[in-house]
Amino acid sequence: MRGVRAFVFSLAMLGGCAPQVDGPVEQHRAVDRDDADRLARQLAELPGAVRSQVTLHRPVRDPLGTEPPGPASAAVLVVVDDQADRAAIERSARALARGTAPEIADPSIVIEIGAIRPVLAQVGPFTVEQHSKSALVAALSIALAVIAVLAGWVAWRERRRA
Repeated sequence: MRGVRAFVFSLAMLGGCAPQVDGPVEQHRAVDRDDADRLARQLAELPGAVRSQVTLHRPVRDPLGTEPPGPASAAVLVVVDDQADRAAIERSARALARGTAPEIADPSIVIEIGAIRPVLAQVGPFTVEQHSKSALVAALSIALAVIAVLAGWVAWRERRRA
């Protein structure tokens, strides 16, 4: 009895340690996910783009399956700021999608506004948002005044010593 248990336990251990082997469908879905991630990263780099998401589905025929493959499709979402050129981003998204998956004739592309681009102002060597400009000018003026007062105090103290 002890030998049978040891044999069954050994078989269970070997079965539990066996590597998972993906079939053709799983491998194809992994390629689709990798291509979608690569395309999403490229779209997120477009001027004015905040983030992007892509879903690709290309047909694959499972040699052991009985179902016919479905149509190829792509869904692309690009979130942009309010000052982005939406038409140019859509043209670029179509070109990039066509380059990534040429078998998809008409990908579904949605461009949404999801952020507001701040208005920037220059204060000396600093670039800040427009509404922060007066606060930065005040802080720099106070710092300059404190430096001038400290320099005067050091000069007065050194003159008294001498």
